[in-house]
Amino acid sequence: MTISEELAAQMAQRARSFDAWALDYDRYRPTYPQSMFDHIAARLSLTADARVADLGAGTGKAARQMARRGWQVIAIEPGEGMLEVLRARAKSEGLAIDARLASAEETGLPDASVELATAAQAYHWFDKPRAVAEMARIVRPRGGVALFWNAPNETRSPFLVDEIELMARYLPDEHVDRHSEDDHEPPEVIAESDKFNCDDWTEFSHDRTLSADDFVALTFTASQVQLFVPEDRKDALRADLRDLIAHHFGERPVVLPYDTSLFLAVRNELPA
Repeated sequence: MTISEELAAQMAQRARSFDAWALDYDRYRPTYPQSMFDHIAARLSLTADARVADLGAGTGKAARQMARRGWQVIAIEPGEGMLEVLRARAKSEGLAIDARLASAEETGLPDASVELATAAQAYHWFDKPRAVAEMARIVRPRGGVALFWNAPNETRSPFLVDEIELMARYLPDEHVDRHSEDDHEPPEVIAESDKFNCDDWTEFSHDRTLSADDFVALTFTASQVQLFVPEDRKDALRADLRDLIAHHFGERPVVLPYDTSLFLAVRNELPA
């Protein structure tokens, strides 16, 4: 197996792994700024009851926010464990989300049936050529695709700089999360498609405050931590994280600066 094949296999393993800790994922992962959804709605001229397909919906962190706006959300998720949490959360919050066990590559939705397709923290898991072709099929002309990610911004936090270096002692280098110079390059398959007119990235900054316990739990919702930190080193990692938190924050809450990066693409008109 070549290095690239090995990395691809590891990514596939990570993508399939989230069901095992779906409840923790839902509890500790951040949501998204409302200003971002306002921007999407304005840019695409979405109606108050726009029909949206949320691909790779997970436990519905984004789907539930969109449903609260009145959008008609179809949540597409291939993991049964994640979907179970999504359905339970939606029911408890009184949200009418159509949650379906399916994939971004084969949604089962009719042609041109949604105004918007979204992928929240999920696009990098997709088989991109197939997923982009599926987005082009299900999104109506002049509708759009919104890809967005939350990422802690270490440039605004000495704590996060030290946390990244700490994680590098526990993880293979290729699985250490670092900002890259090409983080804001257009997603290659969409940029190359004649089905979409690609917009620019827009960034939304926000801060999140957590207890020390919640930050440690958040760290362990990362697939690379669950899969690639050896079991006999996980307690040591937890202890080192607590020491790092105490060094930077003492008894105060952990403050995490986040950037939410949004990429929009508009579905072109169909040929006459």
